[in-house]
Amino acid sequence: MNCRQWQARLAGLAWGLLALSAFGADGTSAVVWFRDGAPTPQAVELIRLICSADSYGLRSADYLDCPRFEQQSGADPDTDLTLAATRFVKDAHFGRIDPRKAGFDLQLPRPALRYDQIVAELSTAPDVSSVIASLEPPFEHYKLLKNALARYRLLAAGKAAPTRAELLTAPYDQRIRQIELTLERWRWLPAFNTPPIIVNIPQFRLFAFQSQRDLKAEILQMDVIVGRTFPKLRTPVFTADLKYVVFRPYWDVPYSITQKEMLPELRSKPDFWKKQRLELVSGQGDSAPVAPFTPHNLDELAAGRLRLRQQPGPDNALGLIKFMLPNSFNVYLHSTPASRLFSRPRRAFSHGCIRVSDPVALASHVLRNAAGSWTPEVIEAAMNGTDNAVRVNLKTPIRVLILYGTALATEDGAVLFFDDIYGHDRKLEQLLSRNPRM
Repeated sequence: MNCRQWQARLAGLAWGLLALSAFGADGTSAVVWFRDGAPTPQAVELIRLICSADSYGLRSADYLDCPRFEQQSGADPDTDLTLAATRFVKDAHFGRIDPRKAGFDLQLPRPALRYDQIVAELSTAPDVSSVIASLEPPFEHYKLLKNALARYRLLAAGKAAPTRAELLTAPYDQRIRQIELTLERWRWLPAFNTPPIIVNIPQFRLFAFQSQRDLKAEILQMDVIVGRTFPKLRTPVFTADLKYVVFRPYWDVPYSITQKEMLPELRSKPDFWKKQRLELVSGQGDSAPVAPFTPHNLDELAAGRLRLRQQPGPDNALGLIKFMLPNSFNVYLHSTPASRLFSRPRRAFSHGCIRVSDPVALASHVLRNAAGSWTPEVIEAAMNGTDNAVRVNLKTPIRVLILYGTALATEDGAVLFFDDIYGHDRKLEQLLSRNPRM
C-alpha cells in the first residue's frame, strides 16, 4: 500500500469516527432515507443538493457517486447517504482544509456540530435546503460570492452574456477557482460576536465594522500597505485582539532589520544615527536608559545586548500612532510618513506590519470605547503634540482578523479579483488536491 492509499485509509477512519454519532449501534444509518426501494422526498432533495456541490464551491464526487444514486443502486443507500450528508455538512460549515495546514494562525474556536441531530433533522425537514443554508457561513459577502460563483459558471459555459467589466477579466475558469478558494476561507470563520476589524491582504484594504453585520453602510473602509512578497517579510494571516493605542510611538527596530540594514549604515556613516534620529537603549520599555553610539556599543547591539529605536516624530517609521494587538508575529497597525505609497495600486511595501491610510478615522473608531472624549480634533492634537509614547487602553478589546481572499463580491453586483501576491491560493489549491476521501 503506497502513501496515498494509506492517507485514504486514515481519512476513511477519521470520517468513520466523525460520523459515528449519526449511525446506529450496528453501524448502519440511524435514519431512513429509502422506503421500499424509493427515496423519501428529503432524500431526493438532499441528493440533488449534494450532486450540485459545485454551486457551493465544493465537489460532489467527495460525497456521493451521483450516477449510482440516480440509478438507486448500492448495497446500503441509507448508510451511504448518511455518511455523504455528514461529510457535506462538515465541509459546508467548517471547510475542507484545516486553516493551520494553509499557514493561517486563526485561533478561532468553534463549537462542534451534532451530526446525529443534523442528519435526523435533514431526514424529516420540509425544506432540506434551508437546513443546509443555516449551517453555511452567516456572512452577507459569503452569500454574494456564492451567487457570483453561479454567475461565472454560466459565463464559462457560454450560457450568459458578459458585461463590459466581465469581458476584461481573466479566463473565467481562473476566476471561478479564485471564488471557490475564497469561499473555502470564509468557512474557516465563526460568526462575529463583536464588531471586528478585518484586513484583506491581497486587496490592500481594511474594514472596521461598526456592527456585527458585514454590510458596506456599517463598515469603515480604508487602504492599507502590507508586507512585501518575500517570504520573511509577508504579513501573516492571523487573529489577535487590539488592546491599546500609542500616540507618538518609538519605533523599536526589529532585530533582523538592525542586523541586515541598520548596523552596516551605523558602522560606515558616523552621523547616520543623528539623521535618522536613532537611539541605543538597554533594557525593555520606553523608559529604558539611552546609551551612546560607540564602536563598543555597536558590537553590543550586534550581539543583541542593546536595542535600537527611532525617536517619535513625523518622520518616525510608524508615523504618529500605532494600534497594538499583541501577537507572536510582532505585527501591528500604524500610520506612516510615506503616505505617497498609498497612491500605488499594489501596496506590498512593509516588513510585515500594516500601514493605514486614515489613522485619525481608525483611531476615532477604535477609541470610541476608551475613557475620555476622543474626537478627531483630540486625536490629531495627541498625534502632533509634545508628549511621546502616550498609551491609551481600550475598555473592550477589538478582534482583528488579518485575512487573505482574492475574490470579493460587492453589494452593487460587481465582483473584484486580486492578485495572489503571497501564493496562498496556489498552496490551498495543492492542499485541496491532496485532500483524500474514502
